[in-house]
Amino acid sequence: MSFDKYNNDEPSTYTLLREKLEISSKEFEESLLIKDIDSHSQISQANLYARRLEIFINSFLRRHSVDFLDCGCGLGYMARELSKLSKHNVYYCDPSDSVKKIHDMIFPKENFFQSDIENLNNYKNKFDLIYLREVYPFTRNNNYKNQEKLIKILNDKLNTNGLLIFEQIKNKEDLFDNLSKLSIKHKVIFLLPIRFGGNEILNKLSFKNLFFQYLLRIIYKFLGKRINHFILIYKF
Repeated sequence: MSFDKYNNDEPSTYTLLREKLEISSKEFEESLLIKDIDSHSQISQANLYARRLEIFINSFLRRHSVDFLDCGCGLGYMARELSKLSKHNVYYCDPSDSVKKIHDMIFPKENFFQSDIENLNNYKNKFDLIYLREVYPFTRNNNYKNQEKLIKILNDKLNTNGLLIFEQIKNKEDLFDNLSKLSIKHKVIFLLPIRFGGNEILNKLSFKNLFFQYLLRIIYKFLGKRINHFILIYKF
C-alpha cells in the first residue's frame, strides 16, 4: 500500500479523533471512551501490551536498552507506555495524516514520525527491534511478493543482530501463510490473553517453556478462541 493511498484510506477512528481534537481537547478525551474507538490503536490496554512486550524483551531476548521502533503505531499509546516502563530509546511511526496531526498537537516532543514501511528508508536511524502489531498487509492479507518486499525494507532498517517482532492473531489470510516460503529464520511464540500482560511469572513461563506453549495452544483450540502470537524474524 502506498503512502498516498493510505492517507486516503486511513481508519475512520483516526479521522474522527483528529476532528474532535480540532474542536477541543475535551471533545478528544471524551471520544477516547467511545466503544471500539481503539480498534486500530490500543488505548485502554496499552499498558498491558507494553508490560508484556517489556517482559519479553528483558527475559526472553535478554536485552535491556535498545533502539526500538513501533511501526504502524496508530495513536502511539503502547509506545509511550513502553517508554515509561523501560530504558529503551522508543520511536514510533504511522502513515496516517490524522495521527500526525494528533501528535503535533498533543505529543509534540515525543519520538514520533510519519511514515509507512515503504518510506522508512527516508529515515536515517536504524533499530535493534522493530515491532508491528496487527499491521496491514501482514494481517488479513497474504500477498507473498508484497510481504517479501516490505520485510526486506524492515530488515534493512535493523542493526546487527536486530529482530522484527510481529504481534498478530491467525487470520484466514496473513503472514503465517508465507513464513516457510520466505526462507528466513523465524520463530513463533504463543501468547497468553492480554489480561495477563502484566503477570511477569506467567509470561516468563509462557515464553520459555515448550510444554506451556503446547498447553496454551490446546486450551485456545478447546475454547474455540483465536490465539495471539509473536512472530520473530531475525536479521538476514
